[in-house]
Amino acid sequence: MPWLRALLFLLLSFLNTAVCGSVIVMLALLAMHQRLRPMTLSSINAWAERWVWSNRTLLFGILPSIHFDLRLPDTLNDRGWYLLLPNHQSWVDIVLLFHVFYKKLPFLKFFLKYELLYVPFLGIACKALNMPFMKRYSRAYLQRHPEKKGEDLKTTRASCAYFLEQPAAVVNFMEGTRLTEAKQLAQNSPYRHLLRPKSGGVGFVMSALGDRMDSVLDIVIVYPSGIPSLLDLAMGRLRHVIIDVRVKPIPSSLRHGDYENDAVYRAHFQEWIQKLWSEKDDCIEAICREEASHA
Repeated sequence: MPWLRALLFLLLSFLNTAVCGSVIVMLALLAMHQRLRPMTLSSINAWAERWVWSNRTLLFGILPSIHFDLRLPDTLNDRGWYLLLPNHQSWVDIVLLFHVFYKKLPFLKFFLKYELLYVPFLGIACKALNMPFMKRYSRAYLQRHPEKKGEDLKTTRASCAYFLEQPAAVVNFMEGTRLTEAKQLAQNSPYRHLLRPKSGGVGFVMSALGDRMDSVLDIVIVYPSGIPSLLDLAMGRLRHVIIDVRVKPIPSSLRHGDYENDAVYRAHFQEWIQKLWSEKDDCIEAICREEASHA
C-alpha cells in the first residue's frame, strides 16, 4: 500500500508539473513580445500558483497527514518583496516552503543548481519563471578558465531585472548544498547544524533590490525524526516538521552598495550574514533541545 500510494503521488506530481510547466513555457514565449508582456506575466504567475495548489492538494489528499509546527509572523504580505534565507537539508525543503508560503508571499523564486535546468518540464518552466540557475565552478577550474569567474553574479543580475517588475519572494539556500556531516567536516564548519554560508549571490540581490526589499525572512527547518528524502515524503514517512520564520530588518547601510567591487561593503555584508547564521544555528539548537526534552 505505501508503495502504491508513493507511485500514485509521484506520477500525479510529474503530470501536474508537465502540464503546468508546458503552459508556463508557452506563455513565457508570448511574453517576449512587449505588447503581450503585461497580460502574459499575470497568466504565468497564475499558472505557477496553480502548480503549487495542485501539489498541495496531492500532498494532503494522498499522503498521511504531516504535523506542521509553524511559527510564522503575522505581517507577511503577498504583495511585498522578501529575501528568504532557509537552512538546507533535503529536496523536501523546497516542497514544504512552497506549501507554507502559498498565498502568504509572492510566488517563490529559488536560486537553483544549473543541473536542474535539464529536469524534464520543471527545468525549462523554472527558467521561464526567471529563476536564477547557478553554475558552480571549482577553484581549480577557475584557475584554468578565469573568464568564467563572476558568471553566477551575471546570472543573478539578469534575474534581478525581472524581480523589479512584480513583487518577489527570492529564496537562496546560502549553504549552496544540502547539509551532511561529511560536508561539515570537510568545510570545518563552525556551526553545529549548518554549513558555511556563501554570501555572493545574496549580496548582489541586496545591492540590486535593496530599496525594494521589505525584509529578510530567516527560516529554520527542523525534522525531529531525521532528515527525509523525497522518497521518504512519497512513502508517508515524514510525519513531523518544525518551521520557524523570523523577520530580520535589513540594515540601511546594506540596502545600497556594490558587493562585487566595494571591499568595505562586502566585509560589512559578510559580517551581517555571519551574525544571522550564528543566530540561526542557536535557534536550531534550541528547537532540538526542546524536542529532546519532550521525547
